[in-house]
Amino acid sequence: MERVTIARNQIGPLLDQLIHELDIEGSSTQKAYFCRVRGHLAGAADDFELATPILELSGSIAIGFQFSQTANVLVGRIQEKVQALLEALEGVDPKIH
Repeated sequence: MERVTIARNQIGPLLDQLIHELDIEGSSTQKAYFCRVRGHLAGAADDFELATPILELSGSIAIGFQFSQTANVLVGRIQEKVQALLEALEGVDPKIH
């Protein structure tokens, strides 16, 4: 649960800022995507559930979204935090339902 709390504390505020910026810019598709990710992050109860928002964030660049300069800076910071969390999660076996 410690990593989940750390992820929420480090990534959550950046996601909130990004979502706000995307709302101001009128980027509704990108905003919806990151709102969904924010919901997954908020709902994560353990390392295994944390994997979903982390993977979504790490793959957000590959989707091909175009960002303003301000939003791009926030996405870059989020990517830095995600990379650190991915390194911390290495070796965690996936949960089988």
